[in-house]
Amino acid sequence: MKIDQHKEYARLLPIWEKCRVTVEGDDSLKAWERLPSVAPKLSSQTDTEYKSMVGRATLFNASGRTVDGMLGMVMRKEIDTDKFPALMKPIIEDMTLALDSKLNLDDFADLALYEDLVIGRVGYLIERPAVNTAGMTQAQVTALNLRPYVAQYNAESIVDWRFDRVNNSAQLTMVRLTERVEVWTTDVERKEVEQERRLLLIDGVYLQRKYREDGKGTLIQEGDDIIPMMNGRPLDFIPFICDFSITRPPILDLVNVNLSHFRTDVDLEHGAHFTAIPTPMFAGFEFGDDDAFHLGASGGHSTTNPDAKAWFLEFEGKGLDTLKDIKEEKKKQMAVLGARFLEAESAQAEATDTLRIRKSGETSTLASIVQRRSRSLTRILEIMRDWMGITGDVTVQLNTDYSDTSLTPEQMTALFGMLQGGAISQQTFFYNMKAGEMYEADLTFDEEQGRIETQGVKS
Repeated sequence: MKIDQHKEYARLLPIWEKCRVTVEGDDSLKAWERLPSVAPKLSSQTDTEYKSMVGRATLFNASGRTVDGMLGMVMRKEIDTDKFPALMKPIIEDMTLALDSKLNLDDFADLALYEDLVIGRVGYLIERPAVNTAGMTQAQVTALNLRPYVAQYNAESIVDWRFDRVNNSAQLTMVRLTERVEVWTTDVERKEVEQERRLLLIDGVYLQRKYREDGKGTLIQEGDDIIPMMNGRPLDFIPFICDFSITRPPILDLVNVNLSHFRTDVDLEHGAHFTAIPTPMFAGFEFGDDDAFHLGASGGHSTTNPDAKAWFLEFEGKGLDTLKDIKEEKKKQMAVLGARFLEAESAQAEATDTLRIRKSGETSTLASIVQRRSRSLTRILEIMRDWMGITGDVTVQLNTDYSDTSLTPEQMTALFGMLQGGAISQQTFFYNMKAGEMYEADLTFDEEQGRIETQGVKS
């Protein structure tokens, strides 16, 4: 189904595709139909020969491991929801109401951040089952699970959008989404069909329209307009959360160098394939069409020609050393761009302020992404809260402390030894253990002493 696209979508789509397959790893990259744009096919090379050439190379997935590392730093601490309204608990335990998975708020945030890092854009539509809850108690609504949920739309599915000036401010007035849905044709048979969902704000009223192709290339509307209601009134905004201001994936620079590194590895492995395997050469031997030729000590050939000779033809392959140097240089470039696991840590000690400044610079991009995602998650939960007709703070703050403060086994042993030897007090020991994330962040020394006293009481 051909769907008109926003000009920005058309520009970014191939970039998103490149970033996604690279981060996914070696198998995805080699199955990518646009792989020849990264590792060009040689002249007169067959498809089989090209597949063998790229198959010998391996993607050193610095991009994917960098994304995993960033996610690990952010999501190593759970989102604090202790102050959320009690009625929000079912939502934070299952954000999407999906049939095949159950995503709590932390899982949901993890997936959102992945898209933020890899693509730079992801959309979320807040919906509520189209059931009239008028006259129902909150307990009845809860029992029937008639509460808001979130549907995720990757950037590739958000094909068009429009902002208009409403009350002297920019407001989202149109979004077009592509979806693949299952349609059951019989009791046991089903098929996937593509449809378009349009989110519209018309005369200050939010509504949805669904379209499918009629089989002749024309989109026709499926059913009537859907007008979601909040507290008995239509919404005056589109409940779709997406940051359209991000115009390039944060990981793009690293991906480009990563692909260049892969291309060099293709050249290196291709060259090594021919230079490392010598070619046997013969002169003055006569071989019949049916003669089998064997190399090695178990086979031999005789000739009456005194000028006959046999040798191996080998290439020197000096150019391969240059390719190896290029690969190492690109590793360094990737390290600078965020993949610091590629380089060994400097043995030279850094001053505390110097280390802090360097770490701050390295995480500044990540910190800004995390803050944007915190705000968007908060807005999603605010809409869901309002849709349930309840009040209370639902502010989300994702972790922005990326320094590894956990204690090593050696450090813990040293602390225990100092405590046992009387070199430090119990209180000093406690606060060092707390700083090393061995205790809850909000636990006090007196509370811990109370726990110790309680566990010693025999019932």
